[in-house]
Amino acid sequence: MATADPVTRKSAAPERSGGDDLSDVELVVRRARAGDLTENEAFEDIDRIVRRRDPMDFDRKSWA
Repeated sequence: MATADPVTRKSAAPERSGGDDLSDVELVVRRARAGDLTENEAFEDIDRIVRRRDPMDFDRKSWA
């Protein structure tokens, strides 16, 4: 019986890129517009970009 390798989707957003967060988001948007990513995959990647900052900084940010 043959076993199939599990398919894992490569994220459009690198874990830590040499660029900034905005360029990573632009890359995700370009790939989504080209049809390489579904809408949900693009949102997940953008969420990953936002959350890769220090979690304490993200949770304690004053939005007022």
